[in-house]
Amino acid sequence: MNFLVVDWDFFFPTPTAGGPVGDHASLYAWPVAEDATHVEAIWLRRIRAFRATGVPLPRVSGFEGFWDRFRIAPDATVFYADSNAWASQIFPTNLGAEGPWEAVHLYDAHHDCGYAPNHRSFEDWQRRGPISAENWLLGHYWNGSQVFVHFPPWRESMKRPTERPLIPVSMVIDDGQALDVTFNAVYVCRSGAWVPPWCDGDFSAFLAACPAKPVEVPQNQWNHPRPDVRRMAELEERLKAGEGRRGSV
Repeated sequence: MNFLVVDWDFFFPTPTAGGPVGDHASLYAWPVAEDATHVEAIWLRRIRAFRATGVPLPRVSGFEGFWDRFRIAPDATVFYADSNAWASQIFPTNLGAEGPWEAVHLYDAHHDCGYAPNHRSFEDWQRRGPISAENWLLGHYWNGSQVFVHFPPWRESMKRPTERPLIPVSMVIDDGQALDVTFNAVYVCRSGAWVPPWCDGDFSAFLAACPAKPVEVPQNQWNHPRPDVRRMAELEERLKAGEGRRGSV
């Protein structure tokens, strides 16, 4: 049995994850954390920076037709939530089977196999934990699964950023080819701290296009779609412009 995991930021090019470095890379220097501030509130501050600079808002791309190259079992389930951390709890037992996944294939802008300095080694993580969005694949590796990471095609090089996962893992830049694997379960992560709310409509369409039964992870906590920060920013600008006209009278 095999498990397919897709992080929505796979389709959202950023310089910090290895995408092309343009003239406005500083706009993407985003601190991230999986809390309400970084998933929702902080995007209004970020959109202000884009609008002030006159740079078009970044969008997701390349997700259309993504599912077509995967062989997904007719009785498979697609689980979804905002954080990839919940993928650590999806095992064959969720489907009434036993044992580990034979393989876990992750399509993601990040490898999620643990990062220093949070943990010095896999053994250090085994001793101290916890499981999080940045290390959830360690749990499947510990359980005996083979682990594969497919980085997005917009990533320019495997050397930037330099990846140092805590476990042996196959890491490649996705070439768009089909895998000779049948997937028995799918997990889709919205990554709201990484991907902006103006892409939420595209995420809904992507999730609906997956040829499997959608099931929201029970512990998932999110607003979807999130508040429209584009309208908020436009309203702020109109209010400021109105105040400026009144002040000049």
